[in-house]
Amino acid sequence: MKARRKRVVITSAIIIVFFGILLYTTVGSSFLYYRTPSEVIADESLYGKSVKVSGKVVGNAIEESEGIYKFMITDGENSVSVVYAGVLPSAFKKDAEVIVEGVYESDSGIKAESLLAKCPSKYTSEE
Repeated sequence: MKARRKRVVITSAIIIVFFGILLYTTVGSSFLYYRTPSEVIADESLYGKSVKVSGKVVGNAIEESEGIYKFMITDGENSVSVVYAGVLPSAFKKDAEVIVEGVYESDSGIKAESLLAKCPSKYTSEE
């Protein structure tokens, strides 16, 4: 009876470890909290690493060329350049709050892999 109990305990431990590793690899990247442009600029250790940055799109600084968008985001103090290739969210516009996720490079800014536009917190009616 003891041999059977050992097998059950070992099998259970293996299953728990397997699901722990699966959970960590699946959800691990979502634990990355977002920073401001000032925090990113001040921290040189972030060069070449994946970052999430939140800020407002700087108005009149949005460029588009062959599906590649270049724009700046700011936190009111500092701005960082963003390069994004993909479909823009419908809420993306100048002065919109956005969260970009990508690799931060010292020379070109953030090469964004994903771009989220925050929904406005207040909706006004048109009369």
